Amino acid sequence: MINENFEQMDSWTSEEVAKFKEAAKIKEIQPREKAIGFLVKTAAKKPGRVIAEGDSWFDYLPGTDLIDCLKNHYDYDIEHYAKAGDTLENMIFGTGINKHFQRVAPQIETVLRRIKEVQPKVFLFSGGGNDVAGDEFESYLNHKNSGLPALRKDFVENMINIVFRQYFTELIKRVAAVSPATQIVAHGYGHTFPTGESVDFLFFTFAGPWLRPALARKGIFEATEQQNLVFELIDKYNEMLREMAHVHANFHHIDLRPILNPASDWANELHLKNSAYARSAAQIHDKIQSLL
Repeated sequence: MINENFEQMDSWTSEEVAKFKEAAKIKEIQPREKAIGFLVKTAAKKPGRVIAEGDSWFDYLPGTDLIDCLKNHYDYDIEHYAKAGDTLENMIFGTGINKHFQRVAPQIETVLRRIKEVQPKVFLFSGGGNDVAGDEFESYLNHKNSGLPALRKDFVENMINIVFRQYFTELIKRVAAVSPATQIVAHGYGHTFPTGESVDFLFFTFAGPWLRPALARKGIFEATEQQNLVFELIDKYNEMLREMAHVHANFHHIDLRPILNPASDWANELHLKNSAYARSAAQIHDKIQSLL
């Protein structure tokens, strides 16, 4: 893995962050020229156009994100359809309806069509954070005074190892059907503390917090217990992805837990600091390079 010092990115002003993100957007139209100042010096093999679908880790307005870093640091050509707050179910199947309660064409159809047309060597996917640790987090918990275990273990097992596993199985099958040689690369997030920090931008709160309020509503206030519950859910999600990678040769799991420090790498409960996104992007870069 490239030992690049990305720490200076955490001291960037909002204007510097905006410049970095704009360079990533411009690069889709004018590859390389507008991003050259951010490039890490590496003789990287080029995979050609990469297609990506995901959540806020690929589409994060207040700071940098993984797509920004992959484009600007490693000069990848990425066409992405990510949307902050998106869920696994919507990304893989589509849940949108119109005012007449009729199904609208899901974005996955566009994504799969583009994968079929481009035949990319790599398809990047970022999903599950909003399903496990986002607005749905409270559904995994019992109330402290109920006399039941804090974690609804049967519910966790059903959601992660049956429902989400089936979602990913379907995604892998559908990608392989339109582009058999495409390699899917997905990550499993990392250990985060329930700090109660929200997504704030220009003095406004855009989203969150998610974890600490849910725990408080369930009467769970002890810090170590809070952390253990969050860590256990993230571990189970990563374990499911790891097992998927063992079963499916075209699916690859990036385990970011070893490189992300829950005490220092997070900007809020669900999103990383700029430097941590850059280090995570370096992990993804290494995986892509190993597949070429």
